[in-house]
Amino acid sequence: MEDIDLALWDVNEKRAAALKDRLDMFAGDAGATLIPVVPKNPIRAHDAVFISFDDCDEQVVKIAAAVRRTGDLTFILLVSDRMKDLSPLLRPRIRPGGVLFRPLQNTQIRDFLEEISEELDRIVGSDNEDVFCFKADGATRRVPFKDIMFFEASSKKVTIHTKGQEISYYDSIESLSASLPEYFIRCHRSYIVNVRQIKELRGADMELKLAGGERVPFSRSCKDAVKSAVAGK
Repeated sequence: MEDIDLALWDVNEKRAAALKDRLDMFAGDAGATLIPVVPKNPIRAHDAVFISFDDCDEQVVKIAAAVRRTGDLTFILLVSDRMKDLSPLLRPRIRPGGVLFRPLQNTQIRDFLEEISEELDRIVGSDNEDVFCFKADGATRRVPFKDIMFFEASSKKVTIHTKGQEISYYDSIESLSASLPEYFIRCHRSYIVNVRQIKELRGADMELKLAGGERVPFSRSCKDAVKSAVAGK
């Protein structure tokens, strides 16, 4: 099992710290991400998120729903005590991938993660053209192409902009542009945009307005190619 991108949430800070120590053994170089009890920023996508709780109250349901909105590829693992009512979380809009009961054993965690890793390999095989795979923070990350608004290059890094999150990793925009589907076009020396996300081309401002309200610049040298791509989408 390769290191995978893990995160956890628990309203109990002491219990969260103990679970993080365990998950760090299986996560990438940066360790497991601890999601704040009340997130100040949108939750980013992870391979797997452990949601630990005592009672399945409204706060837990909201966190689980927020995690699911980060993407269909995220595995949500519920951690609770036996004999607890989990029905509010067993819903189509959340779709948990498994339930673990306390007390947790490392072998139990490992078995779940190995299964998740195998399932990710199956879903995101080398012939899967719908998912972008890359390395960041010591772990393999996976983002569906349909969720990517645009790529932005700065120095030696590329930042992926999706709805609600930004993920940076080491790469060059030249290398990146050669590996993307045809509906991604280079619109600027520092930007590659998803044509399917373009809502408006503003020639006077030399910018593209995207579906989420984002604005991406385009250069004069790319203007004709951008116009052609937008007209043909």
